[in-house]
Amino acid sequence: MDSIGIRNDFGRARGNRAILDDRRSRDKSNIPALIPHAPYTSTGSSSIYHRRARPLPPIPTTNVATLRNAIEAGHMNVSNSIKTSVVNNSTVQDVPPKTATLYSIASLPQSKNNDVKESDVSEGSINVKITNHTVPSVNEPILKNGGLCGLQNLGNTCFMNSVLQCLSNTKPLLLFCLKDNLSDHLNKSPTSVMKGALMTEYANLIRKMWLLSDAGRPVVSPSRFKSTIGNFASRFTGYSEQDSQEFLRYLLQGLSEDVNRIQKKPVPLIIDEKQEELKKEKDRATASWDRCLRYENSPLVDIFAGQLKSTLECCHCGYQSTTFDMFWDLSLPLPRDRSSTNLQDCIQLFMSKEELDGDEEPMCNRCKKKRPCTKKLSIQKCPEILVLHLKRFSQTRGRTKLNTHVDFPITNLKLDHLKDVMSSSYKESVPTYNLFGISNHSGTVYSGHYVAQCKHPFTHDWHEFNDSSVHFISDTSSIISADAYVLFYEQKKS
Repeated sequence: MDSIGIRNDFGRARGNRAILDDRRSRDKSNIPALIPHAPYTSTGSSSIYHRRARPLPPIPTTNVATLRNAIEAGHMNVSNSIKTSVVNNSTVQDVPPKTATLYSIASLPQSKNNDVKESDVSEGSINVKITNHTVPSVNEPILKNGGLCGLQNLGNTCFMNSVLQCLSNTKPLLLFCLKDNLSDHLNKSPTSVMKGALMTEYANLIRKMWLLSDAGRPVVSPSRFKSTIGNFASRFTGYSEQDSQEFLRYLLQGLSEDVNRIQKKPVPLIIDEKQEELKKEKDRATASWDRCLRYENSPLVDIFAGQLKSTLECCHCGYQSTTFDMFWDLSLPLPRDRSSTNLQDCIQLFMSKEELDGDEEPMCNRCKKKRPCTKKLSIQKCPEILVLHLKRFSQTRGRTKLNTHVDFPITNLKLDHLKDVMSSSYKESVPTYNLFGISNHSGTVYSGHYVAQCKHPFTHDWHEFNDSSVHFISDTSSIISADAYVLFYEQKKS
């Protein structure tokens, strides 16, 4: 759990992707040579097995009960039941403050005349006839009453539930899962291990949580989804406690493969290193990003992926080697000599210049021998959703957990206010980020519990999701605690 979620620009393997070691892990066995570039190839083979998903027959959209039963049975055809239109924050009315702390899912409003009506619900809406109920209109989308749904703990699966709740409240991913033509996006080619089955089951779970809420269903079982993710990554087949950040990585990888727009493995490119050096840095970064997209180009990449610049400088001759890597999350080190810190300092520490010497010395292409050098990371491309992992678990002194209190901003995280965090060739306006989700871990490295705290994407209320229980959070400052483990930030809309 100590490696950073950065995809290596030169090792794109399906299901077995190279990951650049965390610069603070002290395990530097894979430090890259100090050379300008290397051939861009895809290596390795997938060790993850899969099982073909059976076809999903269409069902008539007659009433909510029919849809509920169909989704629970896994028979819902994702292309027939959801109608998409445009929704934004201006169409979502504020809801009054909650007075209760423990929620059962609110039922749909009763129709005064008991007429059977049809109504379109925006952005992932469902166009059905409801007896004795009236679906809210476009100005009152059903989604503002959705999502406040507990997840059953299947046996030490709180790590999974906390991540699912954070992703459930990730607005762009939620809206993608509710598309009426989601089946058209599924990748059933050899570039996907699961051939669309994982995304299909994930979307079914999200629809249970958001579209079929009523007073009789405060909790949903993720058992079918867990079985499917276990087929993608065998480590999740059992019921032992796992790490929520590692689970997040596997899940995003699998979902991205399932909707990868690249349906045929491309021919590896051989890069002319001399010509590459003649390009401007920003052009090299763009070319590197485009090469990544030749292998993986998905809506998940659009939402979560960013790009880091890594610069190695030889301390002997001053030669610099710059590479660019796609990342899905950033694993931030925590200072070991302090009981408290803030998120900005953790980001600054991650991006600070690091000395590599001794056994860590890379090969300098100009000196033609190993030399001491410095390594510097910076952000070249900002993701829409920024996921920050606080490295609380350490292997350096045995398995230990750092309970450092990290103060993090709930609103207005400004990366451009930090020194040398943005790449020198980054010329666009730097986005500001707002927090919307936290995966918290309490306990020790050997025994603990995960809960999620999330901001509803439509009402903007905060809630705590503790497996099957959902609590309204009246004091948002209380979410800043030493239990925070994975933070989810979204770009602030201008």
